[in-house]
Amino acid sequence: MKRLLLLGLMICITNLSLYSQVRKVVLLEEATNASCSPCATYNPGLQSFIGSHFGGVISVRYHAWWPGSNDPMYTHNTVDNQARINYYGINSVPNYTMDGLLSGVPGDPNYMRYQMISNLKDLSPVKIDIQTNIDADSVRAVIQLIGLQTVSETGLYLRTAIIEREIVYATPPGSNGEKDFRDVMRKMMPNAEGISIASINPGDTVIYIVSQPILSPWIWDKLAVVSWLQSNTTKNIIQANISLPTYIIESSETVADFLQPAQSYTRHYWIKNDNADSLRLRLIPKPVQLASGWSYTLNYNSAVVDSFDVTIQPGDSALFELNINTGSTGTSKIDVFARNLNDPLNYGYTVHFVGVIKEGNILFVDDDGNYTNENYYYAAFDSINADYTAVSQTDLLVLNSQVTTSDFAMIFWNTGWGFPAFIVEDISFLTSYLDAGGRLFIAGQDIGWDVFDPDGSSNFSAAQNFYHNYLGANYLNDVSGGTSISGMPGDLVTDGISAPLATPYGSDQYPEQISSYSGSGSIETMKYNNNYIGAVRKDNGTYKTFYMGIGLEQVGNASMRKLLIQRVVDWFNNLLDVQGSDHQPTAFNLGQNYPNPFNPVTSIDYAIPQSSHVKLTIFNALGQKVRDLVNETLAPGNYKTIWDGKNQNGAVVSSGIYIYRLEVGNNVAQRKMLLIK
Repeated sequence: MKRLLLLGLMICITNLSLYSQVRKVVLLEEATNASCSPCATYNPGLQSFIGSHFGGVISVRYHAWWPGSNDPMYTHNTVDNQARINYYGINSVPNYTMDGLLSGVPGDPNYMRYQMISNLKDLSPVKIDIQTNIDADSVRAVIQLIGLQTVSETGLYLRTAIIEREIVYATPPGSNGEKDFRDVMRKMMPNAEGISIASINPGDTVIYIVSQPILSPWIWDKLAVVSWLQSNTTKNIIQANISLPTYIIESSETVADFLQPAQSYTRHYWIKNDNADSLRLRLIPKPVQLASGWSYTLNYNSAVVDSFDVTIQPGDSALFELNINTGSTGTSKIDVFARNLNDPLNYGYTVHFVGVIKEGNILFVDDDGNYTNENYYYAAFDSINADYTAVSQTDLLVLNSQVTTSDFAMIFWNTGWGFPAFIVEDISFLTSYLDAGGRLFIAGQDIGWDVFDPDGSSNFSAAQNFYHNYLGANYLNDVSGGTSISGMPGDLVTDGISAPLATPYGSDQYPEQISSYSGSGSIETMKYNNNYIGAVRKDNGTYKTFYMGIGLEQVGNASMRKLLIQRVVDWFNNLLDVQGSDHQPTAFNLGQNYPNPFNPVTSIDYAIPQSSHVKLTIFNALGQKVRDLVNETLAPGNYKTIWDGKNQNGAVVSSGIYIYRLEVGNNVAQRKMLLIK
């Protein structure tokens, strides 16, 4: 039997029991403050995500009473703001929830997109319909909650918020410089607790009628009404909606894929209008990243178009295609944005396509949010002529089933200062990859904090186990106090590496103090100038990991960054194994020194296939001997020797061309190198 809950006047009911489920609308709730410095850093990325995925996700934002107690959006409604922030136990800003799940700092729009897409895969057992009449005097809304299937969760509440979609101040109202605020909660109706719903079954309809006078300083034509059904037992949000038209772009095909070179692919998309009114949309392709030799076309009604406008009537759909022609190498990312032509804020929904051609045996994963620290890795890889395949962390979540150690012998994971450091899917993928014999380099500040602090967004047991037992690290302190970092003397990977700590995050520097985790078999490999440990590495015979408590971008010397990456790659490739390694070379070889040119330290790799007397000698351009680096009998193996730019007597040599010669039995090889000061 259909049940009705009426608040206000009686209205007619539309029976939607013909539908078993409807598409989900995801709700993002944020706690923020006009005097919160990190809020000013992260809110632009959050807003860009909302504006370009509207309809898949909608948002309500609450203003906290700290760090600035005079935030006017908080003081306007202290009761409702406090109630919703306390409901989630939020005690730091910025912080956000996605469908009721507390997710931490909104620092990674790509991850928020992944969360949204994951939630959209689950259809909803209820539909929320909101009809409004908003004018200069009042907000009048009729909210219908319609049961399509039985809702199994308990402690159900229907919650409704009046939001102001955009508030712009002439001058910043707080100390963080923000003047533009979006989706600000103005009033919870009837209050922050909402309306208790005993149960929802197929055919049930709950009707909620609200009428609220316009209050100062609301701008009435920027108001909207958001409603959501939430379980107080789990805090899960079963369904949400807003009093504006919403839509998404759908496809039966994957959003990311490894592709073959020089091939053509077609992706098929559609937009269904499940609103009561028609949709006027403009679809615009936006190549985010187009590798050399790649091309694409947008096809609509069997014609190639640069963009197109379409009006979709209620119940109808619009179909279009994206054709992609791959080049010989590279990764390409192409978006198609469906802008709502009736939305003054130009919101819309974006569909993403990522095509990747595998290159080399290095997989680079970018997981630092809106930062561009990946460029430090690219420069290092390019300097050592290492081929690599680059993907974002969210793309990897789609591609991970296709990643094997036979395709990618090593992974370099850039966390930088992005949150969350790990999600459950990351840990599951990385543990499986390492257990299969993989190699992993990961660097970033606040990884340990995010994993072990109760406020961290990666604070779950699987991440803590991974940190201890796979990375071999013990988290000690969020701020080590170090101002420079260097390798351990005699360490086969980091000896001779030294650099000041750069400050890419301004005053927000958190170089973590870590140590080797007891019983893990890891080695402390780098330390700060105050002797606290900043990096550890581990080789358990199956996998290898190298973990830094700072991001690569915080190593404040380009040559040292490149040398570190070179050494780690060599170690992962077993070129730095100690004598007796199972990975012994089969041929005599002398590698090119790195870095080259250099100042003042460089490294020289060489391999000997059998036990021999080895001489490695430095000569100047005149053929005069400068220094014997090696003069002894060595077992077969791969070796690396460091030259610090000094002669046999310990004096620093001058700039110029030098020759290094390797003699192993009857084998002789030599190469040139350049010292520049």
